[in-house]
Amino acid sequence: MKKHSILICVIAALFALMLGLYFLIVNNIVHIPLSLSIERKVFGYSETGKVIEGYEIGSGEDCLFLFAAIHGNEMGTAALLNQLVLEIALNPKLVSETKKLIIIPVANPDGYYERTDNLNANGVNLNLNFGTFDWQPYGPEGNFAGLAPFSENESQVIKQVVEQYQPSVMISFHSHGNLISPEAGESSLELAKWYADHTGYAYFEDWDYPGTATKWFVETINKPAITVEISKDLQSDWEINKGVLLELVSSPDH
Repeated sequence: MKKHSILICVIAALFALMLGLYFLIVNNIVHIPLSLSIERKVFGYSETGKVIEGYEIGSGEDCLFLFAAIHGNEMGTAALLNQLVLEIALNPKLVSETKKLIIIPVANPDGYYERTDNLNANGVNLNLNFGTFDWQPYGPEGNFAGLAPFSENESQVIKQVVEQYQPSVMISFHSHGNLISPEAGESSLELAKWYADHTGYAYFEDWDYPGTATKWFVETINKPAITVEISKDLQSDWEINKGVLLELVSSPDH
């Protein structure tokens, strides 16, 4: 019984230490001398002035852009990307020297903090607000896509990130379809199949919505883009995604 109590105390102490380290890192309170740069950045502001912040990690030429919670009610996706940042901070050697990561855990802070639906402060479904060739004011399910492409601050921020960093891959995290959906093009299909094979999520290529971030990215940059739909709105699916995400950031080949 005594040994059991000691073990519980040790586990609790380790958990508290990890939480404390995460707090210090994400709030820029301490600088950990790393060969890998991890910079917390403000990329822009929402329609009500909330910061849209995230991380620039590494200095390689191969840039991966990952963002989540563009639908604010899909909170588990933000937790997933925050967990990835923590994992990298605890073990910086995970990231290949060839990689740069741009990670925005909460792309729609107004929706995340103030709403219970998938819209922003103006009632716009942001993932229909990107300037694709087939953009239209209303999505297939009646969601308002905005007065014009990129009418919303949040979609403009993602556009600016893409223009500045020229990512080689975009991954947009949503819930709760429990699937991986590619955009058009062989490289997107290959990436989606690889991600599905390594996670057990279903591979699904029947979606073709106008105005989505991933569709606009492929049309504009001509690089692969996929949507990852985790299984629940309020859970991160970290254990499901951990292996594939760490391989993605560590391997020079992805």
